[in-house]
Amino acid sequence: MSDEELKAEYMSPRDLSGHGTHVASTIAGGQVSNVSYGGLAAGVARGGAPRARLAIYKVLWGPRGSGSHAGVLAALDHAIDDGVDVLSLSLGQAGSELFETLHAVERGISVVFSAGNGGPVPQTAWNAVPWVTTVAASTIDRTFPTLISLGNKQMLMGQSLHNNASMNISDFKACSMQSLASSNITGKIVLCYAPAEAAITPPRLALPIVINRTMEAGAKGLIFAQYDANILDILTMCKGNMACVVVDFEIAHTILTYLDKTKNPVMKVSRAMSVIGNQVLSPMVASFSSRGPSVKRC
Repeated sequence: MSDEELKAEYMSPRDLSGHGTHVASTIAGGQVSNVSYGGLAAGVARGGAPRARLAIYKVLWGPRGSGSHAGVLAALDHAIDDGVDVLSLSLGQAGSELFETLHAVERGISVVFSAGNGGPVPQTAWNAVPWVTTVAASTIDRTFPTLISLGNKQMLMGQSLHNNASMNISDFKACSMQSLASSNITGKIVLCYAPAEAAITPPRLALPIVINRTMEAGAKGLIFAQYDANILDILTMCKGNMACVVVDFEIAHTILTYLDKTKNPVMKVSRAMSVIGNQVLSPMVASFSSRGPSVKRC
């Protein structure tokens, strides 16, 4: 990490990138009332155990979260000496730190690691050794169905965080590099339908690229087809009035068929709705979370 990056960092457990704050608040964040995302999912937000006491050991620095094995090992030693009850390490692929945690387990400390964010591709789970608990990210009983109405009266359902008024769109383009570069998509909707690419590229990698590309080109909306439509965390990248809707390939194929057969296609994207409770199948492993089996050998 450069000296310039270090100058911008906080010389305290507070972090510049927000990752540590996110993890800490997930564990023990205090209760906050009247929370929503632009009116969606309104309610009370809090961490899993608001009365828990946290000791924060900062090992990643700068906007990119740079660190070293030596820094992580030093933090583990400090935590063991301080007598913590649980060690939670929300890191990427660990190396020698995994074996250092044996000392913590010998002292009765529970050690929890993240499995990583390489999903939904299989064999991407990290940090899987017998003496630690390796956890995935999961969903909760909340979803945001978004109605897509076609000009032929078909009603389809996707998911989005689109919290603005309904929009009518009458022009469509594909999201390939050639299509976006060779045509004017300002004010138009882009349909991304690429089953072969989706099978090998995790949506967490593909969707941000597509969103940035279409936003820069002035698109009014994006319909993004994936095998797993549960990738709402990435849709927060959609800014302003641009609607980003995730659909499965069956729905995308229906839209594509309509476009092929219609001379002047029209689509209406409605504002997303909040659905909470027993109607939502949960918990499920989040799309971005790494899957097993682990291929790492100890």
